[in-house]
Amino acid sequence: MNTTATQEELEAGRGYEALFVPALFSPWSRHLVEGAGINEGSHVLDIACGSGVLARQALTKTGDSGRVVGIDPAPGMIAAARELEPNIEWVLGSAEELGFDDLGFDSVVSQFGMMFFKDRHAAASEMFRVMKPGGRLAVAVWNSIENNPAYGDIIAVLDEEVSIAAGDALRLPYSLGDSEKVTAVFDHAGFINLSVETKTEQATFPSSRTMVEAELRGWLPLFDINLSEEKIADVLTKSDIKLSKYAARTGEAVFPTSAYIVTALKPI
Repeated sequence: MNTTATQEELEAGRGYEALFVPALFSPWSRHLVEGAGINEGSHVLDIACGSGVLARQALTKTGDSGRVVGIDPAPGMIAAARELEPNIEWVLGSAEELGFDDLGFDSVVSQFGMMFFKDRHAAASEMFRVMKPGGRLAVAVWNSIENNPAYGDIIAVLDEEVSIAAGDALRLPYSLGDSEKVTAVFDHAGFINLSVETKTEQATFPSSRTMVEAELRGWLPLFDINLSEEKIADVLTKSDIKLSKYAARTGEAVFPTSAYIVTALKPI
């Protein structure tokens, strides 16, 4: 695994933080912090931490006596996260092979990362291994694309104006809409008291055009789909009509997003 972020990777991580986190991801972190029972002194592991929004939220609860670790396989994400919060331990690594001792964490959390795990059963087993007996798990997973219609509209734009591969890159986050598939993985790993709660949060982008620009500049580059400035401008122009229905009176694009929170315990 490459351990040093290139400038391009770092810029992608910064772009993800600047575009996606305030518009889309920030509201969800509180659900996971609550679901995982994170308190002062807790030792917390955030898996697939991205640029670190959830880990930073956890840090506000753990205080100086706690420990927060964020792990992600993308060097650019880890580099961007480290720039923002040096008091968290940022680790480059995968969910399937956590480089931590057994029984080290009170809480394990993951916000919208499970859809991208190469081996979900291996990842769940690793979560179980590093958690203390009685520890708490909280995982957020996007609902199906049918329950997130704004992104269905963006996918249609990408399919038509960029490529099917670009549309598929955005379909991937919504590929685990069936919560039973997720809970089955954690049940198999040994977790108990599994619970699923569907939540709705509001996404707010500066404009409907920015909704698409976030994907073109912040998401597609993570899949090695890099568009020229000319192509980006063309796609944005053509997306204006289809996405104008999300424009509020302020000019912002405002729409609901749907996800579910899975919580569980490790037996004592």
